[in-house]
Amino acid sequence: MVSATSSFRRNVLHCERNPAALAGTAPGRGRVRPLLLWRVPEIAAMALREGRRRSRALERRAEALFLEAARTLLRASDRLAHPADSEEFIAYLDARGRSGESRRVALPVDLRGALERIAARMHARLDLPVEVGWTYVAPAALARDPVAAMHEAMERGERERERVAFLSAVGHELRTPLSSIRGYLETLLDARHDAPTTRRFLEIAQAEALRMARLVDGVLEFSLLDCSAIHLAEASCDLDAVLGTAIRSMEAALCRAGARIEHRALPGLAIALDADAAMHVVLNLLQNSIVHGRRGGKIRVALARRPPFARLRVDDDGPGIPIDQRERIFQHGARLASGDGRGFGLGLAIVESIVARVGGAACVGDAPRGGARFEILLPLQAEKGGAES
Repeated sequence: MVSATSSFRRNVLHCERNPAALAGTAPGRGRVRPLLLWRVPEIAAMALREGRRRSRALERRAEALFLEAARTLLRASDRLAHPADSEEFIAYLDARGRSGESRRVALPVDLRGALERIAARMHARLDLPVEVGWTYVAPAALARDPVAAMHEAMERGERERERVAFLSAVGHELRTPLSSIRGYLETLLDARHDAPTTRRFLEIAQAEALRMARLVDGVLEFSLLDCSAIHLAEASCDLDAVLGTAIRSMEAALCRAGARIEHRALPGLAIALDADAAMHVVLNLLQNSIVHGRRGGKIRVALARRPPFARLRVDDDGPGIPIDQRERIFQHGARLASGDGRGFGLGLAIVESIVARVGGAACVGDAPRGGARFEILLPLQAEKGGAES
């Protein structure tokens, strides 16, 4: 005879192998219920890289951790599945409330909470990425096509991750002009300045406020990650003028860091990119150089004409970037393993995205006198056709 406790534990810990079985024996009578999905991509990657035997060992471990987390965070009436030889783990939740009497379907915020808590536990023990997704699906639809339901869940998860990344990018870009405005206003409040200096600081703060307003106005039509709304055919600006404006806007940050910028001017360097997008590129590079350069150090900025491109180089005198980390430095959220977590994150991903969209290139290497060198190639406006070819 099986006790109530052992029956509860067996119900919670059991994983169906066929996701269609989650719909139950009478799927046509049910209403929509939440379906949660976790994916460990390394399982499939390991199968291709090291063979099925190694991937099955990882799969069994991931399933054990999934069941352990589900036992504490889900209910006995929720049903679980993990198809054999797959990277996916599924929970089909009971539509009833915790009291067993509610007819209310769980809200998205509750589903995301359960997803992230279980994913966090699996990630902590596996030390591997865990992707998540969710959807609502009726038992009949799940029984008919479980693959479609899982695909819909993962697509929803991907869309939500993209939205979070986009909002993070917007927040990052707004932070730069806001910090500049705050820095100049604090400088004016902390000490008395002559009239010309006061006016110059206020003009820079006003220019940054206007740039921030343009960012807010264009947030829906100008994605900072894919730059899809840049009208490349008509876009043009003077890269030297943009660089001069950017350096002036960073004066307060340079003062706080005790750093200075050496700038080789090259007037009339027209590139096939609008001024706001070019400002994103230049400001992100300068900001990273200030943050990661030596305190009281020197940043060297140089422009050159290398048809069909204009070349921008920014050298700092910080610790530099290890060779094994350079390939991922332009990825979203990348951080140096030996750093303090500041910079080298979403800003450089934005730089790479803007540059790639216009047919340019971005790379990082060693500065001649130590530190990191960022080199950006942007197509010249007069030779844009040559750059694209």
